[in-house]
Amino acid sequence: MENSIYNSMIAATQLLNKQTIIANNLANISTTGFKEKFNYILQNNSIKNLHNTYNKIAKEYYNLSPGTLNYTARNLDLFVKDNGWLSVKDINGQEAYTKNGHVKINSARKLTIQDNELIGYNCNITIPNNINVKILSDGVITSIERKKHEIFEKKIGQLKLVRLPIDDLIQKQNGLFYLKKGNELFHKNHNFIDHDNNVRIQSGVLETSNVNAAKNMIEMISNARQFEAQMKMISTCDKNYEYANQLINVNN
Repeated sequence: MENSIYNSMIAATQLLNKQTIIANNLANISTTGFKEKFNYILQNNSIKNLHNTYNKIAKEYYNLSPGTLNYTARNLDLFVKDNGWLSVKDINGQEAYTKNGHVKINSARKLTIQDNELIGYNCNITIPNNINVKILSDGVITSIERKKHEIFEKKIGQLKLVRLPIDDLIQKQNGLFYLKKGNELFHKNHNFIDHDNNVRIQSGVLETSNVNAAKNMIEMISNARQFEAQMKMISTCDKNYEYANQLINVNN
């Protein structure tokens, strides 16, 4: 009977964790470039008794398929094609990656995404005052100035664009993705990977969240019902304990 209670308790905890992930998906349904997350319960085959709930492990997966495209016509809105990613520096100075291409210029004239500075390819990018900025498909940033009747373009720098292995990605609370330590793409003794010349971007376009609202709502309802069933199981086992104790006391 103790095993039944313990199994139900572990199952309920796993369902709560899964529910948290689903709630986060739904909360970010309008977040630019957000990628849907899933939590699957897997059997741990290394344990002898494979039928116990507590021998199962939870693993997170990311749906990295593209969301729908929103054509904004804004030069600093970027869509990274295929499995390419933008590189940013988080608040701790660590390199991270994102599909959110809503770029802004901060007070220090740096390009940022959600206050994280965009990383340049072998350069530090600073945007001069009073110019129009154009970002080409290969990430090259140019300034456009009109002087008299002529237009002058000048290269400011280039965005660092990378291609990442899907299976080695982890997402942190800040919403950014990171490459797992020890991956072969990492430079030795450094926490960064190389720029990929084949990654292409498109300006004037934003990728919306790829969260499927209907699917997540169905999963949330299903999880709630499973959680309720586990709670009933615990309650039933608790009552059985009480009946068993009463019988023992009567017999004594």
